[in-house]
This record gives sequence, C-alpha cells and structure tokens, in this order.
Amino acid sequence: MKFLFYVALAAFLLAGCGAPASKTDSGVPNVASDIKHVSPAEAQAAVSKAYSQFIDVRTPEEYTTGHAARAVNIPLDTLAADLSRLEKNEPVYLICQTGRRSQKAAELLKEAGFNNVLNVEGGTTAWQAANLPIETLPPHQVPPAK
Repeated sequence: MKFLFYVALAAFLLAGCGAPASKTDSGVPNVASDIKHVSPAEAQAAVSKAYSQFIDVRTPEEYTTGHAARAVNIPLDTLAADLSRLEKNEPVYLICQTGRRSQKAAELLKEAGFNNVLNVEGGTTAWQAANLPIETLPPHQVPPAK
C-alpha cells in the first residue's frame, strides 16, 4: 500500500513539473518561450531528410558567401511577405549569422501561427565551427533582392 502511495505521489509531482507557457506582464503568451533552440548538429541531422524547411534569413549577399547546406534564403526583411512559401504545420528551421535575426524570424513565425519553429543556436558561425556542410552560390545564381 505504501508503494502505491509513493507511486501516486511521484506521478503527481512529475505532472506538476511541466512548466506552463510563460506569459508577459500583460497576460499575453510569451512567443519566444515557444521557440525551440537546436544545435547546428541537431539541425543538420533534421534538415538532411528529403523534406525540410530550412530558412537562412540573412541578406542575399551574406547567403552567397556561404550558407548551411540545404538552406533556402528568405531574408528577414522579406519574410513576413513570403510566409505563403512555408508550411505552417511542418517544422521550420531558421538560421542567420549568429542566431539573433533567426530568433526574430522565429518570433514572427510563431506570431503568424506556425506550430514548430526551431532556431539554430549560434547560426552559420556555429555551423561552420562544427564543420557542417557549407554551400556557396556563383554570382549569376544569386537570388534577386526583393
């Protein structure tokens, strides 16, 4: 009987460990808390699959100098206008140079109703430091600025 009591107590305590979604002082959900952060290696493993949404939010000029393999360039300043290019119910991995712009992009996507948004910690700098695959584009293949 004591055993069942301790099992029930443990289950009760563990159930309480899940942190509720944080809210701002105004009671509005904190969008940033819903964004997952992944290491470059975790992102690379996930986006190497046949279908993935991997977005580099840097400028086209930055993108052409070297970007994470398989990343598609949608600059942060045009992302809001290009949301229709992304699937809301599929994971979206975001990367920039250091993680700051991709964090802003992640917040924008969460506010727009995207369910699974992941920010690559450390950005392209960390990606390169981890010796993960980098691609470059010849100047004639540079995506046009919008």
